[in-house]
Amino acid sequence: MTAPFVIWVAGLGSGLVLGRGLRPQAGVLAAVILGMAVLFLFPGFLVNLLPAAGGLWPAYPVLIGALFGTAAHRAGFWAWGAILIGMVYFLLPLWGMTEFSLRMLRGVYSFEAYRVVLGDAQFRATFLYSVVMALLTIGFGVALVVPTAYWVRLRLPGARPLIEFITLLPLVIPAIVIVFGYIRLYTTSSFLPLTGSGPGTNFLLMMGYTTLALPYMYRSVDTGLRTIDIATLTEAAQSLGAGWITIMTRVILPNVLAAVLSGAFLTFAIVIGEFTMAALLNRPAFGPYMQILGANRAYEPSALAVIAFGITWACMGLIQLVTRLSRHNRVRA
Repeated sequence: MTAPFVIWVAGLGSGLVLGRGLRPQAGVLAAVILGMAVLFLFPGFLVNLLPAAGGLWPAYPVLIGALFGTAAHRAGFWAWGAILIGMVYFLLPLWGMTEFSLRMLRGVYSFEAYRVVLGDAQFRATFLYSVVMALLTIGFGVALVVPTAYWVRLRLPGARPLIEFITLLPLVIPAIVIVFGYIRLYTTSSFLPLTGSGPGTNFLLMMGYTTLALPYMYRSVDTGLRTIDIATLTEAAQSLGAGWITIMTRVILPNVLAAVLSGAFLTFAIVIGEFTMAALLNRPAFGPYMQILGANRAYEPSALAVIAFGITWACMGLIQLVTRLSRHNRVRA
């Protein structure tokens, strides 16, 4: 038998014996340590970042044995195991991409690729364009969805299945089909030549973004409306002499603000990374810029992808923060 095989057998055995005497919290700790150890097994990742980690491989069988010995007989073990596998599956490619983006200067890790990307005037112009389009899309989407969802719940409950079906259509109709329909309907020879001018094309792109974000915005607002008694609030406001605009802006909207913000952050993430509509309508958006950069550069596309991931995750984190703050304020009230 070879020495590595003996080390693995001895390590697994000692880890199993050790693990059976550990507390449940130690099993969670072992799972975390094992996840870090798995990263060391992939050459080119943490081994290059921490060269001394290559000598730690005899500890892997002990950690694995301790993990199984500690938690294999507990129901929570398999749940933590599934979470760990999922984290490794999703984080390893992201780590590889991030590590590659730091190798622009030969032999050292640096942020040179990020400096080049952030210093590019085209990056700033396209990112600013997409941010403006995202804000316009969010504003138009809120003005469209909030009154619609409110009126359907208040006066047209029978139409709710139809409205939900319509809002789900963007999930099953590809964006390329939608944008080709726009180009065919609103070409320069049509009755409404929106594609014949820059502002008209921008308006058409905003409509397309609103369509793509409609399922997420509508679901967020509809979920928020479920948590309040809109009939009672409407009757109380009307008894005090409030009109429909006042009811919508000063009664309904503040009560579903957390849901609206959740839909807004999702819309922002969608618009920032969208490529198909912006490319076919020939607009200077962030999505086409990422594609052009990826076709002509090596390290900068990875840095740009990391930045895009960071923006998306920041939006997801803001959604969680807004939701928690809303629940906290509701409990205090």
